[in-house]
Amino acid sequence: MTVAAAVLMHSIPRFGYGGYAKIGLNYLLMNQEEKDQSLGRELSEDILVDLVSRSREGEVQAMEVLYGHFKSSLISLAFRYTYNYAAAEDLLQDIFVKVFTHLHTLDDDKAFVRWLYRVAVNTCLSYLRSHKKFSQRTISLEEVEGVVKDTSPMDAEREANKPLEEAIHSLPAKLKSVFLLHDVQGFKHHEIAQILGCSTGTSKSHLFKARMKIRKYLEEKQLL
Repeated sequence: MTVAAAVLMHSIPRFGYGGYAKIGLNYLLMNQEEKDQSLGRELSEDILVDLVSRSREGEVQAMEVLYGHFKSSLISLAFRYTYNYAAAEDLLQDIFVKVFTHLHTLDDDKAFVRWLYRVAVNTCLSYLRSHKKFSQRTISLEEVEGVVKDTSPMDAEREANKPLEEAIHSLPAKLKSVFLLHDVQGFKHHEIAQILGCSTGTSKSHLFKARMKIRKYLEEKQLL
C-alpha cells in the first residue's frame, strides 16, 4: 500500500451499526436514478478519470472523493454477502485498500467502476470462502434486528423487508452476486458480465434463478 493510501484508510470514519442498517434499507428501496447516483455515475467520465489518475499518483484528496462516492453502495454490497455489520465494515476497508494499492494495474481508467466492483465482489467471496462455516449458517434477520434499536420511521420498512433480506441471504454465492449487482446495485447484464468474468447469457440465467429462489422462499413464508 502506498503511504497516501495508508494515511487515508486510517483516517476514514466508520459508519457505526445504526448507519449500516439505514444504508442497507435505503439502498434496497432506491430507484434506478438514485442507484446511478450512489454508484458514482453522476460523475462525468472526465471527472472520474481525473480522480482515478490523481489517486494513482497518491493524492489523498482524490482518494477521499472516490471513497465518498462509492462507500454507501459498497457497504450495502458487503453487508448482503455477510449479514454481519463488523465483517461488512472490515470488508469495506479491505476493498478500498486493495483498490488504492493496485490502482496502477488498471489499464483503462474509464473502466474504473466495473473494476472497483470486481475487486469488491472478489473480496466478499474470498471472505465467504475463508469463513465457510459462518456463511453456511442460517441467519435470521432477528439477529440483525437485535443490534439496532431506534424509533425512526424506517422501523416499519425494515421489518417489512426482513423476509426479502433473509431470501437474499439464502442465495448461493454466484446467484447472489448477479442479483445484488443487477437488482440492488443497478448494473446492466453486459456490465455484470465484465465484472464477474462471465457471459451476458450467464448473468441473465443467474438472475432468473435468483429471482425464482427468492420467490419460492417468500411463497413458503406465505408472503406471496
